[in-house]
Amino acid sequence: MSLLSTPLQIGSVTVPNRLLQTAHSKQYSDRVESDRETAYYVRRAHGGCGLFVAGNHFVHPSGSIRGFQDAFRPESVPASRRMTDAIRDAGARVFVQLNHHGAQAQPDRPGGPGAVYAPSRILSPSTSHATREMDADDIRSAVEGWAISAAHARDGGFDGVEIHMAHGYLLHQFLSPLYNARTDAYGGDLEGRTRFPREVLTAVRERVGDDYPVGIRIVANEFHPDGLDGAAMREVIARLRAEARIDFLDLAAGGYHNVHYVFPSSPMPYAWLRDDVAAVKAANPDVAVFGVGAARSVEEAEEVVASGIADMVALTRAQIADPDLGRKLVGAPVAGEPGIRHCIRLNQGCLGRGSRGLPMSCTVNPLAGRERERGDRPRASAPQRWVVVGGGPAGMRAAVELATDGHLVTLFERGPELGGQLRLARAVPGRESVGLLVDDLVRDLGASGVDVRVGTDATAAVLRDTGADGIVVATGAVAPSTTSLALGGAYRDGFPDTGTVDAFAALADPARLGRRVAVVDADGTAYASGVVLTLLAHVDELELVTPFETVFPHVGAGYDRPLLVERLRAHDGFRRRTAHRVDEVRPGELSLADALTGEQAVLEGLDAVVAIEPRASVGLPGLRGVAPRVVAIGDAFAPRSIDSAIFEAVELAYDVAGLAVLRG
Repeated sequence: MSLLSTPLQIGSVTVPNRLLQTAHSKQYSDRVESDRETAYYVRRAHGGCGLFVAGNHFVHPSGSIRGFQDAFRPESVPASRRMTDAIRDAGARVFVQLNHHGAQAQPDRPGGPGAVYAPSRILSPSTSHATREMDADDIRSAVEGWAISAAHARDGGFDGVEIHMAHGYLLHQFLSPLYNARTDAYGGDLEGRTRFPREVLTAVRERVGDDYPVGIRIVANEFHPDGLDGAAMREVIARLRAEARIDFLDLAAGGYHNVHYVFPSSPMPYAWLRDDVAAVKAANPDVAVFGVGAARSVEEAEEVVASGIADMVALTRAQIADPDLGRKLVGAPVAGEPGIRHCIRLNQGCLGRGSRGLPMSCTVNPLAGRERERGDRPRASAPQRWVVVGGGPAGMRAAVELATDGHLVTLFERGPELGGQLRLARAVPGRESVGLLVDDLVRDLGASGVDVRVGTDATAAVLRDTGADGIVVATGAVAPSTTSLALGGAYRDGFPDTGTVDAFAALADPARLGRRVAVVDADGTAYASGVVLTLLAHVDELELVTPFETVFPHVGAGYDRPLLVERLRAHDGFRRRTAHRVDEVRPGELSLADALTGEQAVLEGLDAVVAIEPRASVGLPGLRGVAPRVVAIGDAFAPRSIDSAIFEAVELAYDVAGLAVLRG
């Protein structure tokens, strides 16, 4: 029997297994729990998750954020009760995370504008707003807010509460010398910096009693030279435990000063917090410890418990990507069930959408958050013959979905192997995790019985001979050698006829570019940053020229911008010229003009000029009348992201099943 399947006692509550989904922002609810939120958790409870921590739930009006729940509101109780009852009926347990963002909150809140609170006057590292230093009345009001919210949580049926002291939010801000410059009783030494968090713990425990689980989410290491390291944080934990009973420790790292530790993306190594988690557990053998960033891979989650590193394994994004992950890891295999659908850690569908005020989704699982509107599809009663042209992510996923529904599917790929642009993406330093998606899709093509034909050019004549009922055009996009931009762009007099190398040609053979190159970026997306990161590994000097006011302005929503900036800074030969347009391309030279000042400049001694332009769709002409239905999806319809490609592939399957209308 898997150790992951063994129950765990946390205070007065028994959790059915050792698999955890930690609190994460979804924006499925506003002020109180919603049916959408409930359906999301219930689906994963049926999939085998043992414990959820629902979050963020805010404890005070000064911390409210649109799209999140207010735990201090009395009306939260009946809404929470409906959700918690449903989760328990599905076989899981659920705690709730109680929080205040402090300096990371916005001054414009759902109830109107207000101040941003913090222990000291600082510029928020996430919003750049200046904060108000909390006074004694502010602190007392917040303490009472946590106590009231904990009582509401218990009345609302939550099995326990988690006090958030991590991620650079309010209680963490008081704990950390990075944020706390106070000289009164709430600052200075360990006693002062832990005073407010200790008052919160005491008030919560008094309000809910000793028979109710109360734990904390806390950083195991701030990973900052002027912050608290692992040893200092273990001392903080000991001081907090001396004040009030704590039933569990849910670990985290970093803060908004290094946000890639808060929301680790693909460049972060697996098991990035493993050693610090193990040290906290060793120092606290008598209390349940939740292991975040401790597993070397999803498949090795059990080893975290077996080795004594932690008592539960947190696989949060992994269960967004695969809601049946718990059953696949903990239970017996089900015949015919697909393998694990891996999270590829790009943070595009989950955190990326959330940062834009949109409900959470998932790059590889576009059904996340849409459990109520996208249920199981019935197997086709009258199978159709479908042909998919293109073996990139859109084509592979469409083929898998249609074949899984019982249709007869053939996939044509002109190249010698599957993967499309993912083959380039997985070669980008820090984005190797994209290879998991390629491997999963290739595996699923085989398991679903798709007839895959690589090295085959799907001409109109070839397609007509298949007698297909439907054709999916998933031919992807190319890096154009000119531009399709009717307005804007990086060149004052239009794209030059000669003198540049397109991005895909540059990536195909970076060594031929020479040692000193200029890159003219008119795209600004993660695609463009991936090109630059790849080229940096092959050149001595790279000068990035862009008409945008900052480098890669469309990168940041997935919280991996800080790591991108670190990688650029680490290369001694990287230079940038923002808000510049190209006047002329000459052999070995670029003439530039500052778009703001008009100041002229010349880059000399260049071995190559690489032009990054927005990608262009690859069409498939001559298909009129070839099949009753022809549908273009993914980049073949309009070049965008992996998320768009897979979303449209899945939506096509629902449309074919008669359960949806494909969105425009």
